[in-house]
Amino acid sequence: MRKLLFTICLLYGFGLSAQELQLHYDMGKDREYFTGTFEIFKPDRLGSTFMFTDFDFNRTDGASLAYFEIARKFNIPNKAIEGLNYHIEYNDGFLITADKPLGVGIPIQRSVLTGIGFPIKLGGFTLNTSYLYKWIHGSNGFDGQFTMVWFKNFANDKLTFRGFMDFWSDPLGGDKKHKHAVFMTEPQLMYNINSTFSLGSEIEVSKNFVPSRKWSVCPTAMVRWVW
Repeated sequence: MRKLLFTICLLYGFGLSAQELQLHYDMGKDREYFTGTFEIFKPDRLGSTFMFTDFDFNRTDGASLAYFEIARKFNIPNKAIEGLNYHIEYNDGFLITADKPLGVGIPIQRSVLTGIGFPIKLGGFTLNTSYLYKWIHGSNGFDGQFTMVWFKNFANDKLTFRGFMDFWSDPLGGDKKHKHAVFMTEPQLMYNINSTFSLGSEIEVSKNFVPSRKWSVCPTAMVRWVW
């Protein structure tokens, strides 16, 4: 599943609404299937709303995963931190095992996140950071998440390098008392054929993310359409 918040980095400064459709072919081990992602971003005078949904097509008879996130940011006017915002988010979904002919439906632990965010400028990059409390269904105690998002155009806007990094705590194997740290990053490099259509690749790097608890590197080939 993907957490593609980096569209906000591109559009937030321009004050534009947009929709984006991505189609990925996953080439990682045991992941030779398509994933579709649909995003909506809409800013307003108070902040912005972002929503995306992922569908994995790892079954011959239909989708094997449906997952979505919806996030709302409220601007916090102040003189100390430029771009300070309040962030609230909800995540949910389910997956179906690849067993044939019938699979088993498994709910993805829903979660609610809330906290603050602000941009950090490093040279030519702007890193949009969020510091969040994360309530996860089935977890006891405190869970948190740090998110960093970036975007950069090169070569007269023909090349785009963007992505995100997440670091959060999660119940260990469904154990409500014991937790582990989960790391995930998904950088993308794209060639922009025009302002609406792009070709490129994404590499998902993760640790302690299901189904594998080991380090995992999963590349994709992707197309993107923005309107």
